[in-house]
Amino acid sequence: MSEVREESAAPTLHDLLETSGLGLSVPEGRIQQLDRPVSWVHTTEMRDPSRYLRGGELVCTVGISLQSEQDCTVFVDALTRAGAAGVCFGVGDGHDVVPAALLSRSSQHGLPVLVAPPTVPFSQISRFVAEFSLGSEIAVARATHVLVPELLASLRRHDSPRQLLDSAGRVLGCYFLLEPEGSRAPDDDAVTVELPGLGALTWVGRGDRPEPALLDLIGRFVRAAQSERDIEAALARERVGQLLSLVERRMLLPDALSQLLDWPGFSASEIVCSAWPPGAGALVSMAFPDALIGAAPDLCLVLTVGAGKISDDLALPAGHSAPVPLTDIGSAIAQARIALALAEQRGGRVGPDQLSTLESLLEQLPPAQLLPFKQLLIDPLAELDSQRGTQHVRTLRVFLACNGSLSDTAKELFLHTNTVRHRLTRIHEITGRDPLQHKDVTAFMIGLWAAERAERP
Repeated sequence: MSEVREESAAPTLHDLLETSGLGLSVPEGRIQQLDRPVSWVHTTEMRDPSRYLRGGELVCTVGISLQSEQDCTVFVDALTRAGAAGVCFGVGDGHDVVPAALLSRSSQHGLPVLVAPPTVPFSQISRFVAEFSLGSEIAVARATHVLVPELLASLRRHDSPRQLLDSAGRVLGCYFLLEPEGSRAPDDDAVTVELPGLGALTWVGRGDRPEPALLDLIGRFVRAAQSERDIEAALARERVGQLLSLVERRMLLPDALSQLLDWPGFSASEIVCSAWPPGAGALVSMAFPDALIGAAPDLCLVLTVGAGKISDDLALPAGHSAPVPLTDIGSAIAQARIALALAEQRGGRVGPDQLSTLESLLEQLPPAQLLPFKQLLIDPLAELDSQRGTQHVRTLRVFLACNGSLSDTAKELFLHTNTVRHRLTRIHEITGRDPLQHKDVTAFMIGLWAAERAERP
């Protein structure tokens, strides 16, 4: 994980030069102001890209449009007016060396120039600037992606807080202490978060220093692990989960829930059901103290009153149903289960608005039902592309993404409109389905979706 940076931190031109993986250099014999911060990276081949700049950008170009002294003058003057941080000139494509006219004009304006070798794509520079500025957020996201499944598994095993912290330490390559509040002397090298009623969770310096946000996440799981030790509460969640499962399978009438369970929300006009990963019962119960929590073997079900109480800051996938009356709670559970399946694939949350899409419908179908669309419509195109180096599948995908617009597809693929039309005609000849006909567009969309699904690990 990276060190903690200020939110406003931005790399300077000097930082880019000092990063060995980028391989950037400065023109020989030039003294430049390399302490300029870089807000973003903008790649262009325009003579005057100033209308697309906001100031502070490192403008990358291979100089395709910079063929004369006048071209270089217009280019440098435009960047200076826009407040660009500097120019990164890629050699080896349009020019073997940086044009002398560009260097001369840049010196007059005090505009720094960096040189990128042919082996360094501009995207690599963009990625460096983005990760430098958002380093802590990226570190937390990456660690969370690996850590949360392990912590959920620990909760399902009913591990103690100490065992859960050991699991977190193994994943992150560090060690955590859970000590009574005020028992540890202040330590500048330690990272600590207070857990009311449990003590202080402290990283003591083995391994990479964790971001505070990540420590907060671990703290929530520690509190959940402590709550999970409450046998009575755990049994109550299991009983609720069993009853809700019976309602979902139509083996119990929804109205019977209000007679078997003591929850004031049953009297509300509308109830929302949300589904969470199995083992999250104790964690979710802390986030929703007024909710009804049910722990089933394959998921955790949560009933809340109204649609406005389903969001929280837990780093878990979740699926939410539309608000329904108690009599329709069985369908709400089914909705939430489907939404959770989508959320586990996409990450984040999935609500009822995202269930009314073709993609969500396809997610619910067995792969065997979608296989003919892939075999008959996409596989022949992909095989031809592989044998002859054509791009029928890519053209079809872009055409559908552009809502069937020939001109937009041509712009996206840098082709003439007639070329796009010819490729679509060939797709019609190969598959027997016409991408220009509305009734066949849906079939192609299903085929592409099925092909992407088949490639998932």
